Amino acid sequence: MKKLAFEEVKKTLKLDDISPRWAARLKTGQQLPTVLSLTWLKWYFELKRASRCVVGEAHRCSSTYMYYCRECDEIGWRFMLYFTLRSYTKLEETKHVFVKHWNNEHI
Repeated sequence: MKKLAFEEVKKTLKLDDISPRWAARLKTGQQLPTVLSLTWLKWYFELKRASRCVVGEAHRCSSTYMYYCRECDEIGWRFMLYFTLRSYTKLEETKHVFVKHWNNEHI
């Protein structure tokens, strides 16, 4: 009987793969909702909830990552802060940091 050996191919995931809902919301070049609009408030409160934020979505809508991955917890807070401050540059930077961390630690 012949055995087939399969090499594990590591695919680098993008934010679209990791957190698709938030990736669509935070697309590069797309305007953020107007401050205090209904959409802005909804997104803000979702970013405040660990299980509903960008990082929580990646962890299957769970907040347990707060207890076992300090970096994910920190990144989640950054998303909320930079969304609140409307810092497009910092949001983009945080997306890249999160994707790199996810691909290095959680695949």
